[in-house]
Amino acid sequence: MVKLAELLLPLALLLSACVERHETVVLTGHEAFREGDLVFRCGSGAESRMVTEASRSSYSHIGILHYDSLTARWMVVHAVPGEAEAGEPEYLKSEPIEEFYVADRAFQGAWARVDCADSIAAEAARYALQKVAERVEFDNDYQLSDTTLLYCTELVWQAYLHQGIDLSDQQRHEVPVVVCKDGECIFPSDIEKSTKTIYVKPFKTKEQ
Repeated sequence: MVKLAELLLPLALLLSACVERHETVVLTGHEAFREGDLVFRCGSGAESRMVTEASRSSYSHIGILHYDSLTARWMVVHAVPGEAEAGEPEYLKSEPIEEFYVADRAFQGAWARVDCADSIAAEAARYALQKVAERVEFDNDYQLSDTTLLYCTELVWQAYLHQGIDLSDQQRHEVPVVVCKDGECIFPSDIEKSTKTIYVKPFKTKEQ
């Protein structure tokens, strides 16, 4: 168990702060993605900063890749708060990778591959897509004990767990119950640093 209470103590300060960043992620179109690959990002807002500082990581959010053959585009399946229309439920979503990395949402990012067969990774992507089809909502309580709602890392973790792969390496972070009702959660850094992850490749960035 990783204790993060002392890092989350200045929560109010972090939530009132915002880091100005002027870089944006560059997608060349030549990345050798496969179904079920993972993508990470970090934004410039206070919530992103809170997660990266608490987990000592460069990334605050994670999604799973799916190739849409109808549109010939790579899509990111993910769970994210704060992007729904006012008053609308915050459903899990699938969106083009270019939108996932749009400048006002991300100033840096990376992609990673899980150490498994292509068929298993594809099944993990299909699991995540099924949760979108089921209109599962974002888990604002960050509870691993409740799988009817999902937050970003939990979605990716569950997608692979259902294929027999625990991407978290059973790591949990102790978090104040005001943030997470279970008192513990999985951060993107746990998957980034997992022994089941073959590599993490940062995308290039450019000045806006």
